[in-house]
Amino acid sequence: MRRIWILTGFLCLVVSMPALQAQKVWNLEECIAYAHDNNLQVKRQELKARAAEHDYDYARAQTLPTANAFGNYRFNKGRALNYDEYKYVNQSFSDANIGIESRLEVFNGLYNLNNIRSNKLSLLSQLEDIEDLKNEITINIAGAYLQILLNEELLKVAIEQLDITHQQVEKNEKLVEVGNVSRGELYEIQAQEAKEKANVTKARNTLSISYLTLMQYMDLENEDLDNFKVDTSDLTIDDANPLRVVDSVYSDALQVLPMVRSAEYNLESMQKGLSASKGLRSPSLSLRYLYYTLWSEISSDPLDPDNPYIWQDQLRDKGYQTLTFSLDIPIFNRMQIQNRISNAKVNVLDAQVNLDQTKQTLFKNIQQAYADAVAAIEDYESNLETVYSMQEAFNYTEERFNVGTVSSVDYNIAKNNLTKAQSDLAQSKYLYIFYTKILDFWAGVPITL
Repeated sequence: MRRIWILTGFLCLVVSMPALQAQKVWNLEECIAYAHDNNLQVKRQELKARAAEHDYDYARAQTLPTANAFGNYRFNKGRALNYDEYKYVNQSFSDANIGIESRLEVFNGLYNLNNIRSNKLSLLSQLEDIEDLKNEITINIAGAYLQILLNEELLKVAIEQLDITHQQVEKNEKLVEVGNVSRGELYEIQAQEAKEKANVTKARNTLSISYLTLMQYMDLENEDLDNFKVDTSDLTIDDANPLRVVDSVYSDALQVLPMVRSAEYNLESMQKGLSASKGLRSPSLSLRYLYYTLWSEISSDPLDPDNPYIWQDQLRDKGYQTLTFSLDIPIFNRMQIQNRISNAKVNVLDAQVNLDQTKQTLFKNIQQAYADAVAAIEDYESNLETVYSMQEAFNYTEERFNVGTVSSVDYNIAKNNLTKAQSDLAQSKYLYIFYTKILDFWAGVPITL
């Protein structure tokens, strides 16, 4: 019986192991790819691009000829026109006509050509907007991901400090029992332990919130917060990218960033739109082809007036074709064309300002990121020395505290100073890693960890 229970337990363990191993651990690249595929803003921008593609297809179709068929059936009573003899008759009869018409714009001041180019550039601008939105999502996710790594490290620091304090509490409890330490000293160190337990709880909550933030950036709705985990491998300052100067990053960013290319395409689109509007001033030449035929109930066969004139023969015999060339010269149209040209000029100026503003904003962002990176590395170097000094000071204070030459107040102060220095060091490290990654990303280098 015992063997059966052991075997059953072993089988349950084996069955549960795949479930335990099935928990997915996300890395940064997977988080970014998932967000790009599922973000609703990206999907909306893709729909806008699809609409722009339809406008482009429509603009190209305007160079094709039109073709339309028509037909009419009439019942006449009273004084009506007999189209065979082209005179009025006073009788009831039916007649009908059918035909097909085709029109082709031969020349219209290059309006269609410039309109096609304008819509194509507008489509390219919309496609770049999709990539720009993805870049924004990438930066947000990278920041949230690094925030998780930072909060993981801060939690480790808080737990380590709590463990040290807990050991001191146990040691002081034994010393109180033998009378070597006053109970007041024990209470003070226990108060420190309670404070550090609260710090651990706060650090865990902060870590959970950072996980939630990343999930929201990813639009990860079906994943349980407790089951969502990322790769929390420790990063060092060496994982940061080499810090590049502002001009170098800005020069590369102008060539590769979709936000700049989108603004450039938009400017070119507005310029082609202006050329299209100016083309409306020129004369336009069009070609029209018409095939027309008719049938009448009172028609008689000119070759055999005594026999019925069947409708098939009428449609064949009465058919005619015309080919018309039309020249339209705009003289005055109540300022309609001039208003379109004026608005198109304003659109060009607005697109130029938008491009200049985009470049200006980009340069300011690069400047700020570079300044933040420099400040972060300087803080890191300073904090590195501070941590070393605080660690030495704490070790010395701890030794004196253990032999009773330092009060628990001085011990707690030294310990809190060390914890703060460790936290500041971790924050400056991750800030430097983040800003160097962002600077390279703007220059065209993918973000990886």
